[in-house]
Amino acid sequence: MGQCYFSGSNSGEGFHNYFDGVVPAWAHLTRYFMIKGGPGVGKSTLMKRVAAKAEEAGEEVERFYCSGDPDSLDAVRLVKRGIVFADATSPHTMDPQFPGAVEEIVNLGEQIDRNRIVKYRDEVEALTRKNKLGYRRGYAFLRAAKALEEERYREIAECVDREKIAKQAKEIAERIGTREERQSRRLFLDALSCKGRVSFTKEHCEGNRVYRVLGEGKDVVTDLLSKAIQNDRKELFCSPLCPQYVNHMLLREQELFLTTAGGNDGTLLTTKEFMKRDCHRITEHYGSEARRLEEAAMLCFEECKQVHDALEGIYRECVDFSAVTERTERILDLLWEL
Repeated sequence: MGQCYFSGSNSGEGFHNYFDGVVPAWAHLTRYFMIKGGPGVGKSTLMKRVAAKAEEAGEEVERFYCSGDPDSLDAVRLVKRGIVFADATSPHTMDPQFPGAVEEIVNLGEQIDRNRIVKYRDEVEALTRKNKLGYRRGYAFLRAAKALEEERYREIAECVDREKIAKQAKEIAERIGTREERQSRRLFLDALSCKGRVSFTKEHCEGNRVYRVLGEGKDVVTDLLSKAIQNDRKELFCSPLCPQYVNHMLLREQELFLTTAGGNDGTLLTTKEFMKRDCHRITEHYGSEARRLEEAAMLCFEECKQVHDALEGIYRECVDFSAVTERTERILDLLWEL
C-alpha cells in the first residue's frame, strides 16, 4: 500500500484545508478528476478502485483520507503519471481552473433519481442541519482546546534554548546534506475524527532515518527544529488542532523523518536537551485540558458520522448504481489509455 495522509483537519479553526498539498509544488500534474455528487453516491468507492487498480499495475499511489471519517477517501494521486482524483464537494469544494485541459468534472450526482429523492426532502434537510450542528458543537470544543494549546506552546517556547535548536538543526543538515529551501508541502498525518485520534506516522518511519523528539513539550521542539532545518522539498505534517505548528517532517530524498510519535527506534532527542529552564507546572494542565476537550469534540464527530450514515442510506436508495459502475469502468479504462 502506498503512502497515506490527511489533506484536511478538524481543527481549532474549524475545518482546515491543505488540499493544495495533494500535488506538491515540485510535481507534475497531468489530469485532475474532480468528483461531484451527494453523500453515498460512490465518490470514495471510485477512488478506492482507482488506487487498487493502479497498485496492481505497480504504480506508486498516495491516498488522502477524510479527517472526519478515516474510512473514506478525499483524494488519490498516481504519483509518476501525475493523475489525481479528488472529492470536490464541501468542505473542500473545487472547480476547474483549466477545464478539459487539466481538470475534468466527474458528476456522479447525475445518477440520483430526483423523483425518488424529493420524497425524502424533509428528512434530508433535517439530517443535514443536524450534521452541521454536530460539527459546530465539536468545533466549539476545539476552539477552546486550541486557545489552551497556543498558550502552552508560547510558555514552553520561552523556555527553549534557541541556540541549541539551531545547533541540532545544523548537525542534522550536515549529516544528510541539505539544500537551499525553496519549496515545501503541508499536509496532516494525524486526525481528530469520529473514530478518535487516528495517525499515519508509523508507515512514514519505515525506510527512513528517524529522529524522535520525546518528553514534555516535544511538539514545540519538533516545530522549532523542523523550521530551523533548511531544505528544499520539505514535507511538513501539521498539528490537527493547531495547523500552524509542525508535528512531523519528512525529507524524502534524504530519507529523514522527524517526528513527535513515540517509539524506541531511531535517534532519540529528549526535550530536556533543548531547555534553558524548567517550564511552569501549569503548562502540563494546559495540555491535559486540551486533550479532554479534543475527546469531547470527537464524541460530537462520532454522532455526526451516525447522522451522515443515515443521510447516505437515503441517497443510496435513490442512486442508479449500475450507471455509476458503468461510469467508473469507463474512467478506469481511460486511465490506462493516458
